[in-house]
Amino acid sequence: MSITATKGAAPKAASGTSTGELNLGPYYIQYLPGNHYVLDVNGNNTAKGTEVIGYTVNLPETGNQQWLFVPAGPQAPGWWYLQTLMGTEYVMTLQPHATTGAGPVVMQPKALGDLDTQLWSLLPTEVPGYWYIQSKYGASNSQTPVVIGLTSDTSAASAVANPLSFTGFAAQAWGFKPVYW
Repeated sequence: MSITATKGAAPKAASGTSTGELNLGPYYIQYLPGNHYVLDVNGNNTAKGTEVIGYTVNLPETGNQQWLFVPAGPQAPGWWYLQTLMGTEYVMTLQPHATTGAGPVVMQPKALGDLDTQLWSLLPTEVPGYWYIQSKYGASNSQTPVVIGLTSDTSAASAVANPLSFTGFAAQAWGFKPVYW
């Protein structure tokens, strides 16, 4: 996984969760269009099922906009949990529609085992330093990847995972800015 860093900052490893795993981050996950929204746990709400949205960066920084990349482990190499720094150990979770695989992104407790709706990987975009965030749910070589985007380029727009758009790629592109640089 390659990370976009400003001012030459190198990716930082954060000590892991209670299992002692090594995580990457924390990062702001920043939206490409306009570069002004980051993924945010709506309202700093710690309840499971809380929606993930795009929002302006909070100053001072708050954990609901900071994310760790937690490796899925040897059962799913190259896949990651995206965990909030809110102290809940909740991770981004796709709530897929039964037929399309697309759906909203919400916060849920990390499942036992590698639940495909909670695992994500990065695919390069046409813009260097920006990535698609692909869901493992339904991922295969014969299916269009389902990636995270926002429902609009407005504050508090919902984060959703939809099939990758090859014509509107910028609306599904994300950069990763280290929180501490």
